[in-house]
Amino acid sequence: MQDKNVPISGPFIIEKALQFAKALGYDEFRGSNGWLEKFKRRNRIMAKVISGESKDVDDNDSGNWITETLSKILKDYKPENIFFADETALFFQCLLQKTLTFKKEKCFGEKQSKAILTVMLGANMTGHQKLKVISYRKKQKSKMFQRCKIFGG
Repeated sequence: MQDKNVPISGPFIIEKALQFAKALGYDEFRGSNGWLEKFKRRNRIMAKVISGESKDVDDNDSGNWITETLSKILKDYKPENIFFADETALFFQCLLQKTLTFKKEKCFGEKQSKAILTVMLGANMTGHQKLKVISYRKKQKSKMFQRCKIFGG
């Protein structure tokens, strides 16, 4: 399932376990949450946040492009004239999502701020020349930097 980028949930694992148990003749198997937790612990299964779309790009294609095409483009430039810039989002008003507290105490938090400060950082290949930080504050992610290009010269 993971090779097809299909998320796997606890109820899905329980349902499959019930199907296997029925096929094997274990009619008393119930597939409880306790069984699921022990199964996950035994098999080192943990919940992780799904991030990115890395499966959309073939590693061989990007590797070939870097070694062949990009190398040809950059050979006419000195390293001090080649710049890299990238944007990042800074959620500067967010509070921590977890806290330490006593076991029996209830824990309440505040609504998280969605204010984002988008910044673009850049430097040349040698690291001796850093570009001025460009920042843009907006509630949602900015499309501004997708059209912005910086060339060394």
